[in-house]
Amino acid sequence: MSDKVDKLRKQALREQQKRIKPGECLKYVRMVMDTGFMGQEVLQQLASTDLKYELRSLPLSHCIFWERNVGQQTLATGTTNSGLDDAWQRENQVVQWLSESSFLQAVKRQYLACIGPQLRDAFPDCQYTVVVPKLRHGKNSSSANQDALIELQLLQELHVEQLDRPESQNLFAFLQRYTKSIAEAPYKKQRNESMGCFKKYLANDKKQCVRVDQGNGFGRLWQQHLNRLPLVTLEVAESIIAQYPCPKKMLDHFSDDPDAVQTLADMKIRRCNGPQPLQTERRIGNVLSNKLYTLYNARDPNTLI
Repeated sequence: MSDKVDKLRKQALREQQKRIKPGECLKYVRMVMDTGFMGQEVLQQLASTDLKYELRSLPLSHCIFWERNVGQQTLATGTTNSGLDDAWQRENQVVQWLSESSFLQAVKRQYLACIGPQLRDAFPDCQYTVVVPKLRHGKNSSSANQDALIELQLLQELHVEQLDRPESQNLFAFLQRYTKSIAEAPYKKQRNESMGCFKKYLANDKKQCVRVDQGNGFGRLWQQHLNRLPLVTLEVAESIIAQYPCPKKMLDHFSDDPDAVQTLADMKIRRCNGPQPLQTERRIGNVLSNKLYTLYNARDPNTLI
């Protein structure tokens, strides 16, 4: 019985990991939009993509939030059959769209102070974003309007996004960007928690990172590390790796041979890979050799290299 439970638990864990995996997570997230949120043009653009959405009458007009399919099923309600429906869990992101006319009218009638409380009453314990179009130059872009935007951010603690024109295209791009970010949030959170403070160095998702897979790539990683050090060019790194294929070889040499520093300093470096008569050689030198010894043997974190 316990083996069956463990098997089901592992299967559920694999399914959960699949749902948050980048490239797959968008399939399990949908937008829930107020019926008056946007026009037909944006709806047509959404219909042409893989983004899921649903229109509902929300407690606050021109709003949108997101839901995630949690991989469970519940009894269907409101239907004649007794089928099962997917269970959806609401995310904590809420967006309210204010057209230019709505925003200007709210500024004129001093309604902006009500936006934050209304959002918090309708959607408690969420992160709120107010989206407005960039105001045209002229009378519509007065200092009062700019002050109103600052008030939304500082006094009401709302995130404000200003979209360029045309409004429909940029609003559609904004929804795509937000949906993708929300869909990938659990994966990024899980990765950050597993890597902790070392995520910057271990994530392997930045330019020039070396991928180590099933024992392959350690030599390239060792070379990449050496090339990050001052005075170590590609030729110097290759010469060191030829003598010390891994860092442990160098550490063992430093600990076992009292003349290891001088031996490393006398190591020859080929400066040209061309024909033999054109090749020249030089030593690694005492400066770099002593720096490498200090780097790999110092125990005091404040030691100067």
